[in-house]
Amino acid sequence: MAEYLHLIKDRTEKIIDFTPEEISRITPDEIQRIFYDLQIHQIELKMQNQELRTAQEELTRSRNNYHYLFHQLPVGIVVVSSTGFVEQVNDMLLEWLGIDKNQLVKKHLSSLIVDEDKVLFNSRFDSFFKSPEGKSIVLSLKGKKNLTLKVKMSGKKISEFDSEAHADNNGQTLIITIADVTDL
Repeated sequence: MAEYLHLIKDRTEKIIDFTPEEISRITPDEIQRIFYDLQIHQIELKMQNQELRTAQEELTRSRNNYHYLFHQLPVGIVVVSSTGFVEQVNDMLLEWLGIDKNQLVKKHLSSLIVDEDKVLFNSRFDSFFKSPEGKSIVLSLKGKKNLTLKVKMSGKKISEFDSEAHADNNGQTLIITIADVTDL
């Protein structure tokens, strides 16, 4: 932090362009006015800094709440591109499947599906992606310990997702909720 403040001071000194003659011509009244203005500006900066810190703390709390909810919901959640590649996945789905995040992210969603249901998934994915509202797909996933997990997938298309890092070339992603319907 001290290094940052020193850098700011150096940059500020380079901007100030007063000659010693100009400084010597400043009257005591002008010095008082400048000092007063500097005090006002300093207080304004402190207030702005406090507002920024408060906003940053709120953003951190909000991000932490979102992260907790996303990963702890009692359903699986996966975010996929229009081509079916996984961009995000929650902890619940990873637990059901018995895999790590790096085994799924950037892989095609069909890699989770049992061979018998891949044709069904592949034939319906484009239509499901284009208009997922009111549609669902029931199929089986490869669960942990080689057990199959019967699930119901429902989706919501998201345009202009929060981050460009999570949007494919056409700017669209699909958030899919995956409910375990094995026992139903």
